[in-house]
Amino acid sequence: MERYWSFVALEAQDLGAKLRSDKWKKAARNRLADYADRRARDFVVEVVKEVIKLDRSARVLDVGCGPGKWSIMFAKTCSSVTAVDISPNMILLARKNAEKEKLENLDFHVMNVSRLDVADETYDLVNCVTVLQHMFDDDEWRKAVLEFARVTKKGGYILLFEVAPSFAVKKRTSNLRIRTMRQYANELGKVHAHLVYWRAVDLSLPITYLGLRNYAASFNKRVYYFISRRRLPTPGLLSFLSWGSALLARVIDYKLGETPLSYLSLGRILLFQKTSR
Repeated sequence: MERYWSFVALEAQDLGAKLRSDKWKKAARNRLADYADRRARDFVVEVVKEVIKLDRSARVLDVGCGPGKWSIMFAKTCSSVTAVDISPNMILLARKNAEKEKLENLDFHVMNVSRLDVADETYDLVNCVTVLQHMFDDDEWRKAVLEFARVTKKGGYILLFEVAPSFAVKKRTSNLRIRTMRQYANELGKVHAHLVYWRAVDLSLPITYLGLRNYAASFNKRVYYFISRRRLPTPGLLSFLSWGSALLARVIDYKLGETPLSYLSLGRILLFQKTSR
């Protein structure tokens, strides 16, 4: 896992493009990737503001912080943010991004999410976005979710944004370990962290899947397709199809994400609150 995220960090610094320049070519703007990034931010912000109602005095732990996108967002509105990631390269990148924002209430640490070097009941919110779905070892996953509960204050929240369907026919892909929403709820329920809210985030997956399948994991604001030179379509057509698909995906995700159709979604935001019992 550390090697995988370290390589993604290199891509984020535009070094990955050099590694595959002989085989891949930048083709067109991937507007579906732009949309997916905005969608994730919108839904997380909605939960934080409307459901948790996090105030400025809150202390936040951002688990698997990556390049620091979520950490920086929370640091602008909360008193203290601690960000951890298993990859030293990601932490270096996150620190650089935070320095640009001149934030003084944000600390970064290299740390394994299943063995957090943090005192009990320290944080008002533990934030974890698309991290646990990449943990293939069930024991490590179980330790991680229990650690989240351990470091959360009583009355505090754990926000997970993961692939967590109602049921899973397929349990894993090459990059994902698929666990159901019930599995998350059962495991966290053992330590008195109860599911209080959830919402679908990717009902549009049949539309967005092909558009996001091979895009560059660059974390840059302008994300592009990288496509084999041997199968390069017209860039203008590719960009147009991406734009039209993003518009349709937005209607589906924003309008239908809290209807009964939400049970068909694979990706979900799961919000747990820790209680005394």
